[in-house]
Amino acid sequence: TYVVLKVQNLKSTTVDRRGSEPCWEQDFMFEISADGKGFIIELWKKGLLWDSILGILWIPFATVERATDEGPGSWWTLHSEVIKNGSEIQGTKTPTSHEILLDVYFALPF
Repeated sequence: TYVVLKVQNLKSTTVDRRGSEPCWEQDFMFEISADGKGFIIELWKKGLLWDSILGILWIPFATVERATDEGPGSWWTLHSEVIKNGSEIQGTKTPTSHEILLDVYFALPF
């Protein structure tokens, strides 16, 4: 499995990990404009011919805290559907059985 993070026009992907409890321990840092509303986390299962999505999560920027250092993170339930208003993502719905541990924060200057 691997994780894809999409924020504004940027996209990053973790390395592939095997097993039922994969651990990526990867940090991502983005410089983003203030007009963004949130970002998407996708969990994918690598396939022989094509990959399949296991779950998706929309995290609004308004819910992201500011911090100077990493924290313990939080468990987030992944969903199977995206809620859109036109082409704009508003959220996700229909929980799956998959969860992901994320430490999400806006980095403050030291």
